[in-house]
Amino acid sequence: MASHKAIISKRWLQEVREIYPDLPLDSAENIDNYLNYIMNLEIPADDHPIFNSIPKWSKISLDQYNYIEYILITTNIWRKIILETVEQVATENEIAIYQLVKKYIFRMDLFEKHARENYWSLTRNVILEKDKQINELHSERLALIGKMAASMAHEIRNPLTSIQGFLKLIKQSISSEMNRKIADYIKIIDDEFESINMQITGFLSFSRNREHDESFDNISIQQIIHSVLSMINPRLIQEDILFVKKFKNDKIIRVQKKGIQQVLSNLLNNAVDALIEVPHKKQITLSIKEDDEQVYLYISNNGPKISDEIKDFLFTPFVTNKSSGTGLGLMICKQIMQKNDGDILFDTNEKETTFILSFKKAPQ
Repeated sequence: MASHKAIISKRWLQEVREIYPDLPLDSAENIDNYLNYIMNLEIPADDHPIFNSIPKWSKISLDQYNYIEYILITTNIWRKIILETVEQVATENEIAIYQLVKKYIFRMDLFEKHARENYWSLTRNVILEKDKQINELHSERLALIGKMAASMAHEIRNPLTSIQGFLKLIKQSISSEMNRKIADYIKIIDDEFESINMQITGFLSFSRNREHDESFDNISIQQIIHSVLSMINPRLIQEDILFVKKFKNDKIIRVQKKGIQQVLSNLLNNAVDALIEVPHKKQITLSIKEDDEQVYLYISNNGPKISDEIKDFLFTPFVTNKSSGTGLGLMICKQIMQKNDGDILFDTNEKETTFILSFKKAPQ
């Protein structure tokens, strides 16, 4: 077999070149080292120095071509050529030949095993590093959004504070029966003011530290829904949307009240937006389910299905199907729900889209 090494190497190079015509092949030295490893049975396979070269080969191969495919195919070519050579030169003692071939194949398979394991380890490290880079970029992106949101929120909140002060003065001046209509208008303005204030609170959640967050309290779900509906009701009337509440029994949850009002306000306003162009009868439905530990609030509308293009990225910044949307609303909702030890999921089909809010039950 040693005397046939040159022929074996030449045949291997020819067959590999047919499969990989543009691939830089191993050097003559590497090929000779590999054949010495297979045939030099005096050196135990596990102790052979050839294994020291595998990490270097894996690194070069990872950058240049599909190493796993290469190692599998070329090992099969080695196996075929060596078996054919053994068959040609063998003349007698079939048992000894069988044992020799068995040892050759074992050494080839062992080398392939080490090569595969090393390559996968290297590949896994590369993937983990890329994941780390992606997460760092994502964190930087969120930090930038937080700074932008905080800046926008403060710029908007400053004039709103003045407006709120003058509204209080106007309400204090309106006391007679004749001015009741004006008082109703002021109430609408006040509700809209509160809605804007909630939106600003949501934006600020990007940049606010947890220790400065709103406190947690035991709150009635009915109470939260009622406070949000008082602000969104004018839109429901304007768009002729039927609002259906499919539960009677109230549930108590431990949450940040203003934050959850913001989530519910965003989802209900999104539902109204989805129904604006719908030709059939429009409806938004609220229902509640529960298990031993959690309460689930279902917010459904019979508008169009959320498109497949965006539904997998719905809680990602700047993802939206609204021409004038920012793509931040649902991400803010997701963040607020997670701060409140809950979550937000959704389901959508041609007939209905439902967002599901999950809350932990308040301790008894």
